[in-house]
Amino acid sequence: MAAWLGAAAFAFRSSLLTSFGLVFGNGGDGRLIAYLHEHLFAALQGRAELLSPAFYFPQENALGYTDAFLLDALPFAALRGLGFDPFLASQLLAIALSLCCFMATLVIGRRYLRLGPALAICAAVLVTFPNNLMFKTAEAHPNFFALYYVPCLVLLALWAIEDFPRPTKWSLLRAGGFGLGYGLLFATSFYVAWLFALTLLFGLGTIAVLRGREAIALLRRHPGSCAALIGAAIAGFAIGAIPVLAIYLPALHQQAGRSFRDYVSFAPFPKDLINLGVHNMAWGWLVDRLIGDAQHERALAVTPLMTAALVILLLRLRRTAPARPMPWQIVFASVCVAVWGLSWLVTLRVGTFSAFWLPYHLVPGAVAIRAGDRIQLLDNLWLVAGLMVLLQYWLDCAPRAEGARRKLIAGVVAALCLIEQINLQPAGLERREELARLAAVPAAPPQCRAFVVDAGTAFDGKQLDAMWISAKLGLPTLNGDSGWAPPGWRLNDPTIDYDEAVRLWIAATGLDVPLCRYDRSARQWSPDPQSADELSAKRR
Repeated sequence: MAAWLGAAAFAFRSSLLTSFGLVFGNGGDGRLIAYLHEHLFAALQGRAELLSPAFYFPQENALGYTDAFLLDALPFAALRGLGFDPFLASQLLAIALSLCCFMATLVIGRRYLRLGPALAICAAVLVTFPNNLMFKTAEAHPNFFALYYVPCLVLLALWAIEDFPRPTKWSLLRAGGFGLGYGLLFATSFYVAWLFALTLLFGLGTIAVLRGREAIALLRRHPGSCAALIGAAIAGFAIGAIPVLAIYLPALHQQAGRSFRDYVSFAPFPKDLINLGVHNMAWGWLVDRLIGDAQHERALAVTPLMTAALVILLLRLRRTAPARPMPWQIVFASVCVAVWGLSWLVTLRVGTFSAFWLPYHLVPGAVAIRAGDRIQLLDNLWLVAGLMVLLQYWLDCAPRAEGARRKLIAGVVAALCLIEQINLQPAGLERREELARLAAVPAAPPQCRAFVVDAGTAFDGKQLDAMWISAKLGLPTLNGDSGWAPPGWRLNDPTIDYDEAVRLWIAATGLDVPLCRYDRSARQWSPDPQSADELSAKRR
C-alpha cells in the first residue's frame, strides 16, 4: 500500500497539488470522455437513452461512434451519487482503478509468476504507472485508463485454471467471468481490448513455435477440461458481446471504418523505437535532440533501459540454461520479447507502407484502428512481466557466494527501470474553468426543443461546449464531437459556412422541431434563423 500510495501520489501529482483543479485529459478528447461518462450516468438514472446521446440530433445510435465505457458505468455512477462533479468523478475513478490494477498485478506476480515481494511490488508499479500511459492519459486520452482492467481480467483467467485439470464449478464461473469482462472491455475501450487480443495472438504464436508439441499433448490428455474452461470463457464472452453488438452494429451500417491511408498517416517510424516523448525525465532530452516534439501518437515506446535489460538478460540466460527441458521462465521471457518485437514489425511505417496492411484486411475490427503505436501500452505489460520473471530466475539460480551481488544488481536494474518511467507531462484539463463556464449557461426558452451554438471560430471547442450544455439542460443539440460523425453532418467542416452546414443538416434529417441558438459569449438564447419551420416553408 505504501508503494501504491507513493507512486500514485507522484503520477497524479498535478491533480493532487491543485486540489483537483487540473484533471487528466485536455479540452478536446478529455472533455468528450468525461461527457460520455456523464451520459452513462444519465442513462442509468433514466434521463437519457443509452444508445443515443443527445448530440448530432436527431441522429440515433451515436454512442457507437466512439468508446462506450460500459465497465466504468457503475463505479462512475457511484462517485457521482456521492456528489462529485463529472470531471472529478472521472479522475477519482482513474485513481481507484490504478489501485485495482496494482493489486491484481501484485497477486499475479506473487502467486503465479513466483516473484519475491520486492520484485512483485516493482512489477506492480511498472505496470500501473508506466511512462507511456501517464503521458497519454495526462496529455489527451484518459480513456486509456481502461488498460487497468487488463491485469484484473488476467488474474481472473489465471484463477480459473488453478484447479486444472479438474476444474470445479467455481473455476468455470471464473472462466465465464473472464470472458464476460473481456467482452465488455470492447465496449469500454475498443483499442485496449483489440490490441490486447493482438498481443495475445503474437504470444500464442510464439508458444506454438517454442512449445507447440507440449501444448498439443496437453490438449489431447485433458480434452474435456480444456473444452469446459474454453467453452465457459466463450459463453461469457458471447454474453459480454451482446451490448457491444447493440452499440456498434448500427454505427457499422453507416461507417465503412478508417481507410488504410488514415492508419499509415499515424503509424510510427523506426526512429520511434526510442520515442518516449520530450517530457520523459530520463530520456526526454535525447528524444528532443534526435526526434523533437513529434506527433503525440508516436511518443509511446516502452522505455529503452527496461527493454534492453530484458533482451540482454534473456540472451545470457539462454546460453547457460538447459536446452531440454528449457525452464519455463526462459520460455515466458522469450514470448514477452517476441510480442514486443512483432508489435513493432506489424505497426511500423517504412515510407508509405506498413505491415499492418495484413491485419487491416484480415482481422475483424482492424479497420477501426487509426494509431497502431498504441499497442506499446499493452507491450509494456508483457515486458515488465518478462523482466521481473527473468530477474527472479537469475537470483534463484545464483550460487551462494554470488547471492548478495546479484541482489544488488537486480535492485539497481529495478530502480533504474522505475526512474525512467517518470514523465513530467502535467494534466491538461482545467476542471474549475469547465464547471464555471457550464454554470453560467442560463436556462433555455421553454419553446426550444433542440439547439445549436453560435458559429464562433473554426476550432474554438463549440461542439463540446454544445454537448456539455446539452447535458446540463437535458436539451438535444445538433452539434457534436466523437470518433466518427453521421453521414451528411458537416458542422465542424471549416470549408463550409457554419450556418449553411446547419441548414444542410436540417434538410438532410427533416428536422421539424423548434430550434434555438445559444450565443456563448453573450450567454443569450434566441430562435435560430434557420428554424425547421422556415426551412419547411422554403421547401414548400
